Amino acid sequence: MTRVQSERRAERARREQQQVLGFEFAEQTDAPLTILGIVPWRELWSMGVGAGATAFTRSPVALAARGHRLHIAQPCARGEEQRLTFAGVHFHRFRAPEVFSNPERPLPVRLTSRAWRYGVFQWTARRAALRLAREIRPDLVIAYGIMTAPAARDLARRRRLPLVGRYFGNTLSLALANRLRWLGNFMERVGFRIPVQAMILTNDGSPVLDVLHRLEVDLRPVHFLRNGLALDLFTPGPRPTARLAELGLPEDAFVLLTATRLHSEKRLERMLHALAGLRAQVPQAVAVLLGDGPERASLEGLAERLGLRDAVRFPGPVLNVDLPDWYRLADVVLSLLDRTNASNPVFEAMACQRCVVALDVGTTAEVVRGGVTGVLVPPGRIAELPTVLAELARDPERRAALGRNARALVTELCGNWEQRMLREVEIIERVARTREVVPGGLVFDDTGPAARPDVGSVTGEG
Repeated sequence: MTRVQSERRAERARREQQQVLGFEFAEQTDAPLTILGIVPWRELWSMGVGAGATAFTRSPVALAARGHRLHIAQPCARGEEQRLTFAGVHFHRFRAPEVFSNPERPLPVRLTSRAWRYGVFQWTARRAALRLAREIRPDLVIAYGIMTAPAARDLARRRRLPLVGRYFGNTLSLALANRLRWLGNFMERVGFRIPVQAMILTNDGSPVLDVLHRLEVDLRPVHFLRNGLALDLFTPGPRPTARLAELGLPEDAFVLLTATRLHSEKRLERMLHALAGLRAQVPQAVAVLLGDGPERASLEGLAERLGLRDAVRFPGPVLNVDLPDWYRLADVVLSLLDRTNASNPVFEAMACQRCVVALDVGTTAEVVRGGVTGVLVPPGRIAELPTVLAELARDPERRAALGRNARALVTELCGNWEQRMLREVEIIERVARTREVVPGGLVFDDTGPAARPDVGSVTGEG
């Protein structure tokens, strides 16, 4: 490779890193590591490059932006086995089945499929990672996603390397009160119990610490980090009336909005049923569902059956940099998941001073504080959602006050992305340097796991 080609490649990597991260680290490392990571996803972007959840992409790209050499073993379909580089991260693709089974299948079929997929994935991922390790001679192994922990552990043992678990969420918290569901989710139970030198967990508002307590996981290496927030991007602003015209909506439309992947986990059918009840009281009410996913056709069909064809819009995936304008379009932003609603879209909407209505599950109430920074709906009272929304539609001053309080709270809770990612990178660098457990500051009290006062913010963990 010529010097000109090398410079062009480096410049392209910097542009792509800026696209993902939105910042450049003030300093790069003076001791670059060679890191081998394993991911379970065939695509890192949930809705195309630049759209959808960014945590899966931010974590590896931040290491490359810091100056480390990162190689990722990534599954793919038949015929897609090749190497590619994005944002300075080198992806080495290997053929493997989708590790996630279809949630719509009957339970016996789903469990059988889950066990087969999980076993085949571990075998193929282990083989691919071992081949890659012989080639790049890594200093450290990272399991990106709880499903990859067994393969990553085997690699780390064989190569006598330290292991970091970077886990972005869990579904076991939904099974805490359901023994059969708990037993059926053997993949996460196995993954969480695998010893690591550091476990970096996204604080997504779900009761994952209760899961760790029940599994008797060693909490010493657990770092429970909340995502950052681009507060300079997600800001209040005037309603973009031109956007309403593009959607074919009147200027006086009362807009309910969601910004998420169209997946069964998101429970978006609740929004459509609520809209059907709301329009009897507020005829100008409409719903805008940003994003794409496997449930789109089903949701479009439900809207048709509920007589909402003219009141619902599906704009498709939206680039993350364009999301603030869409949030400003909304009168109310809804989040009605069963696991947690202390999620990125909620934080982003609050930063844009939008009124948020959320289902009161997990630790959602720590962020959406009922009557202060938003409106909480108890899980057993979802049927009352149309009435709750109608009251908000008639009270714009209340919506504005909730939005102002919401902006103030997320500004206090969330550090910027540079601080957040630097913290994560420093944990990984310390593991590589010491090859020992890096304490995260979590402790057990009499009832379960708890965080010390300096744990859980962006800048004060550990």
